[in-house]
Amino acid sequence: MIGFSSQTRRLQSGALVYRVDRRNRKQVLLVRKRRSKRWGIPKGGAQPHLSLAENAAKEAFEETGIKGEVQPVSIGMYRAIKRAALGKHVLEIWVYLLRATETCADFPESEIRETKWVGCRQAARQIAEPVLADLCLQLADGSLGPKTKP
Repeated sequence: MIGFSSQTRRLQSGALVYRVDRRNRKQVLLVRKRRSKRWGIPKGGAQPHLSLAENAAKEAFEETGIKGEVQPVSIGMYRAIKRAALGKHVLEIWVYLLRATETCADFPESEIRETKWVGCRQAARQIAEPVLADLCLQLADGSLGPKTKP
C-alpha cells in the first residue's frame, strides 16, 4: 500500500452468529467492542493450528459463550485499519456463519463483554461495517451462502 510504510497485514476470522427464535425469525448475536463500545461480531487473530472457520468458532465461544455449527466456507471478507503504538495494521477479516446450538454461562471474556440478540435488520443498522451489515440483511432474506474460500 502506497503511503503506509508502517502498515502490516493481519489475518483474522469472525463469526456471524445466529439463531432462529420461536417465531421462526433469525436473530444475530452482537458483541460490544471493548475500546470503541460499538457493536460488532466476535473475531480475532488467526491461529496457525486452526482453520479460519475453527478460529471463528473459538472466538465466538471466548467472547460470547456460544457454541454451534460453523460453516467451513467463508460468507464474506472485509478489511479494517487498526491503529497501534508501532503503526497501523490492516486487518483482513474472513467471516463465517455460525448457527448457535449451546450457550455457556462461564466463558473466558464473560466479565468484559456485553452481548445481545437482535433481529437481522436491526443488527444491520447497528453494525458500522458495511459488509457485515449486508451479510445481516442477506441472512434475513435467506440469500446468504458461501462466497469464497480463503
